[in-house]
Amino acid sequence: MSKIWIIAKNEYEQVVKKKSFIVGLLLTPAIMAAFIFIPSLIAEKKASSTESMAVIDFSGTGVGQEIASDLAEFRLPDDSTAPYYDIDLVVAPPEQFANATPMLDSVNHLVNEEELKYALVVKNASLTDTSVYAITNSDDFVSLSRFENIISNRFSTRKLHLSNVNLPVDSIMQLTERIDLSLMNTQGKEVSIKFKYFSMMLFVMTMYGMILGYGMQVMRSVIEEKTTRIMEVLVSSVTPFQLLMGKVLGLGGATFTSVAAWMLMGGIFMGGASIFAMELDPAMTSSFFNPYVAIAFTLFLVSGYLLYSTIYAVIGAICTTEKEAQNFHFPIIMALILPIIIGFRVMQDPNSTLPVVLSFIPILTPTMMMMRVAFMASSAGAFSLFSPIMLQIILGFLIVIAATIGVIWVAGKIFRVGILMYGKRATLAEVIKWIRY
Repeated sequence: MSKIWIIAKNEYEQVVKKKSFIVGLLLTPAIMAAFIFIPSLIAEKKASSTESMAVIDFSGTGVGQEIASDLAEFRLPDDSTAPYYDIDLVVAPPEQFANATPMLDSVNHLVNEEELKYALVVKNASLTDTSVYAITNSDDFVSLSRFENIISNRFSTRKLHLSNVNLPVDSIMQLTERIDLSLMNTQGKEVSIKFKYFSMMLFVMTMYGMILGYGMQVMRSVIEEKTTRIMEVLVSSVTPFQLLMGKVLGLGGATFTSVAAWMLMGGIFMGGASIFAMELDPAMTSSFFNPYVAIAFTLFLVSGYLLYSTIYAVIGAICTTEKEAQNFHFPIIMALILPIIIGFRVMQDPNSTLPVVLSFIPILTPTMMMMRVAFMASSAGAFSLFSPIMLQIILGFLIVIAATIGVIWVAGKIFRVGILMYGKRATLAEVIKWIRY
């Protein structure tokens, strides 16, 4: 045990005494804070310039005029006299739509040249979602949402006028008014999809970077000591297993030092916010400073690092150069980012069958479970050690630890032979033979 400790201490000191470690320790929270606040500020930033658009109405009903009138009511926030949209209204008889191709080509050209940002075309008087479309190269969901709401309201009003409903149209519109639904958890606290998403991305990407970065350091260390023949000297004093565990635990210590420092900084930030009476958005607090998220991040970073760094140590043992080792990177990276690839499904329902099953496959568990917890935590209410989400965290952690013990057992057998092999990369048959020794 003392030899493992000596190797681990040496590996740990080689990392934490570097200036790059200190710089990363300080810069990472700043980058994380920027990751949290900047997207939120950008999303909430209001426009400061007028946008040009055209409304072209072939319906013959006058609905184009009504849509243009509704859009003209939007004003810039810093100048109450300036409209948000500079609208050109074109009204044409319905029969001209069949021959409107030259005009629409001209509109497409203006949009491509950015002289027009949007063009709304009402094709006919059917007043359905197929009778109107927008031409634009913009993905501004705020404006597109406004267009949809205004067009829906105007079409609904006209349909009600044409119906035989014996009520004033205004009364019916009030009765059918759209509701912006607020999300609250069972404790009566507001939850935010936006903060859930940023929380998920922040913790999963941090975990991805830490596991991948320090895991590759383990692999590079093994390859470097093989190529410089230092390995032969080391194994004359310690067993290959002691060497393997010393490297994994030493670099793991550096990983956990970083995480502990960041959690301390987060605690200081929260304490400072309460002392100086700073108001933090409750939805942000429930997403980023949630006890379930903190526990899951710590447990799965620890278990994930141990699992992946052991795999990287094996790769280092069976390869003689980093170029050879590159061939093994792709499946490892894919395993780590798979939760992000299927993230939309996880966001929709983190407790559906696919995310739950994948989150209990050891090599996927760290990032997949972290992603699910980020989405479930803020809605889970008061913290409890016996809550379903906490039991899933513990079960996932135990599965990864059990898998890690198995990988360490296999790695120890491969490592003792692989670290002294030079000249060529081991074949699969040779690796299987080493395990059977």
